Amino acid sequence: MTLSDIKASIFRRTQTNATSFPAADMILGINAGAERVHSLIRKYLDNFRPTAWTTSDLSTGTAEPKFDSLFHDYISLWASYERAVERNMPSASSFFNDILRIEKELVSFYGTRNYEVVTMTLATPAVFTKKQHGLQTGDKVSLTTTGALYNGFSVDTFYYVVSPTTDTFLLAATDGGTAIDANFSVQSGTHYYFSDRAKRALAGRHDNR
Repeated sequence: MTLSDIKASIFRRTQTNATSFPAADMILGINAGAERVHSLIRKYLDNFRPTAWTTSDLSTGTAEPKFDSLFHDYISLWASYERAVERNMPSASSFFNDILRIEKELVSFYGTRNYEVVTMTLATPAVFTKKQHGLQTGDKVSLTTTGALYNGFSVDTFYYVVSPTTDTFLLAATDGGTAIDANFSVQSGTHYYFSDRAKRALAGRHDNR
């Protein structure tokens, strides 16, 4: 969802419009909802602190939340919930129940993914660096960020590991495909990745007795 989508959803849920729910008030609820999500994610992604939005961002409407798209509607629900509480609207309890449900799903989602911080290098192809990452050729990797990735890469998208070394790896759009270049754009923030590869159990000294 973009900010335009979120704004439209809030208008619909609260039965308001740009006059009765001005941008200066709405952006406070939107940022409050986003920060609640960020605070939950920080349990699993250290220092996950995307920049708060402004009324200019809301007017442009093209920005998107920095967490997985499955949970973008949380922001609309939270802003709508705050509005409903302020206006003593009967819909407040329904909004809150939906919020609790999404929070439970979000914690389960991020709690099982073992995100790691990774750096990107502008190169042809782009190089990702994480000390002793343990990834192998063909492993599937998904990226997220508090800022912006280089053009050529997107969040919420699976890529495939190519040419891994001990501390670096490349990513391709398809298994066994060509590694993706980092186009000349600006990256920002902290980047993270997770792999859907199952963790391997290490044998202990008491195993196989």
